[in-house]
Amino acid sequence: MIIHSSSVSPVPTHQYLQRTLQYVLYLYCFMLVMQLPLILLEMPVNLTKVTVWLLYLLALSALLKRRNNLAQPRIKSGLFLLYFSYLVIAIKLWPAVTNTHYFLLLSLVIAGFVFTRQERNIQHTMVAIGLLLYVFISTFLYVNNELYTLIQFCNDITLGVICLVIYRVFQHVTLLRWQHLRSAHTNSVNTLSRFVPNEPDKPDLLWPLGVTRKFDCVTVLFADLAGYTQINRCEGDDKTLAMMKALFRRIDQRLARYGLEKIKTNGDQYIAIGPLQGKDHLNCQVVMDFALELHQLISRLSRRSPIPFQLRIGIATGPLSAGMIGSQRPQFDVWGQTVNLAAYLEQTCTSAAIRCCVNTAALLNLDTTSSYHALRSHKHPQTKGCYEFSPSAH
Repeated sequence: MIIHSSSVSPVPTHQYLQRTLQYVLYLYCFMLVMQLPLILLEMPVNLTKVTVWLLYLLALSALLKRRNNLAQPRIKSGLFLLYFSYLVIAIKLWPAVTNTHYFLLLSLVIAGFVFTRQERNIQHTMVAIGLLLYVFISTFLYVNNELYTLIQFCNDITLGVICLVIYRVFQHVTLLRWQHLRSAHTNSVNTLSRFVPNEPDKPDLLWPLGVTRKFDCVTVLFADLAGYTQINRCEGDDKTLAMMKALFRRIDQRLARYGLEKIKTNGDQYIAIGPLQGKDHLNCQVVMDFALELHQLISRLSRRSPIPFQLRIGIATGPLSAGMIGSQRPQFDVWGQTVNLAAYLEQTCTSAAIRCCVNTAALLNLDTTSSYHALRSHKHPQTKGCYEFSPSAH
């Protein structure tokens, strides 16, 4: 899950591997081209060397044509095998050169960069081939070349072991770093998901920063704790704050169970919306069920409190805009007449009751336990009335 931003994003892993492999291929071609003058300077010209050189030039040319697909496992394996085979043949063609096999150790460094975690078996295979060839060639030179001393052979074996240890350490550190980054990414996404909802069209992505969208029918809930000022005056700031923390934590748990989106809290006010997608009447019913459970929760807490308090809830259904605006501490929010109407219904609602707009009542098919109230507000001239009912009667 990723939040889009205006900052420059890092290079994806597959592009990084592709670029690294291209550099390796270009270096390989450069090394091959540099050997051509050495071949032609020999007198007489060795046709075997020229033929081998041409064959490998054709093979590298074929890889150059597919340089944009070098990250494929089979092409990477082919590049390594081509590299190994050319070094073996070069040692055969130039027996006087006794340090060519050192280039086999480069395969360990290259393999540590260009193989992914999913290609671990291929990576280990290529490393094993390179090391076995290195040991075999060192042994062959020691047995068949008088100039190749025992000290050189021991140095070769020691160098091979050191390179293998470095490769394993590098691999281990890389794995630990990857696990740490993955854990950090997971923690970041989990933290962000508490503040930012998922995209309705792409549930696997968080809502992109700086993007607002319009929705035709969303249910908005405003809940306010009646009696909060009296509780704060009697209990003091610290006890009241502890109580509000515990209360909002319980409300958040119920909100997650119903699949609603918490917008924010404003003092003792709690603002939430229904799902942004789905059938309108089902989304509206979920919000109403959540509102009824909130009243039950407040009723239980009020019976245990020396100071009784109640909950006012306003619910409105209609079009709105949702998203995040601004660049400093952006917060997901909703805007529109539907949001304003829900806030107005909550402010004018009787304590321990729920008020909903006409659209919400129509979607819920409210029964006769609801009473119609005429409304006259210059802020909402198109709203002529609302329905109010007591949760206990409902």
